[in-house]
Amino acid sequence: MPKKKADYNFVRRSIARGVGAQGGGVNDNGRNAMNNAKKSTKGHYRIAFSKLYERVSEKDVELRKKYAMDLISKEVAVPVDLITLKARKSTGEQTVTALDEVFYVKVGSITYGKISIRTQRHWKGVNLLFIFQTKGTKLQPPKKGFPGMRGYKKRTKSQVMDANNRSYRNRKEGKD
Repeated sequence: MPKKKADYNFVRRSIARGVGAQGGGVNDNGRNAMNNAKKSTKGHYRIAFSKLYERVSEKDVELRKKYAMDLISKEVAVPVDLITLKARKSTGEQTVTALDEVFYVKVGSITYGKISIRTQRHWKGVNLLFIFQTKGTKLQPPKKGFPGMRGYKKRTKSQVMDANNRSYRNRKEGKD
């Protein structure tokens, strides 16, 4: 059955062409963009510290998450109660001699950074390596001091020839 003109009005037309057509706008951030960015795990991370413990016992390996939280609380100056570790994967990356685990560090609901815990088993003993990275902005390349002549326009061939002839005549007449 064909549509009647009475069913089609300017409100439906504006909904079909406007924000409603895309499902809520270009992105769903709006004024909450900063809060969403703080809570997101996406971003650029920079190393804050790395700590290696050599020849640790099996009890230390069991308590590695607690050690990580203590190290983070010292670095961030936040009580341990407010810090939570959210696993990036349910199981860590297992290699022949090491187990790598990555946790996102959350202070409240804000993602503060991530910590990587590597448990290495050698013939000498067990090593624990903690690498903490804080979340921040992307590193920008350094700006050059003087960018050069911006509005510079190349001289034409006749202007170059004229300048050469003028300098030749000045040298010939001894005005150099």
